[in-house]
Amino acid sequence: MDPIHLLEKAEFSKENFVPKQLHIGEAGAAVLLCFEPGQTMPLHPHPGALEVILCGLEGEGTLAIGEEEKPFKKGDLIFCKGETPIGPRSSGQERLIILVILILKKLVSKED
Repeated sequence: MDPIHLLEKAEFSKENFVPKQLHIGEAGAAVLLCFEPGQTMPLHPHPGALEVILCGLEGEGTLAIGEEEKPFKKGDLIFCKGETPIGPRSSGQERLIILVILILKKLVSKED
């Protein structure tokens, strides 16, 4: 498999944030979230995921995690449980790009 150049995969829309699927595999999934300034993603859980990893690639904003809201920017890394609702928001003057990696429950459970 060839490397994926993340920032080259980014896509934006003035109407809504763009979730760009990068990989769905047996071990997990990777999605690039691309936000224009002011765009948000509704608070939502990932019930099929054991863990959700978010990495800020560009820009700045906030990340709602359950009942809390935290600043989130380029270079930040956050680990959440899959059932924890999350919702990113671009609050800066520039675009926000977040890499989301999901570790899926069905893939880490052992079959007997």
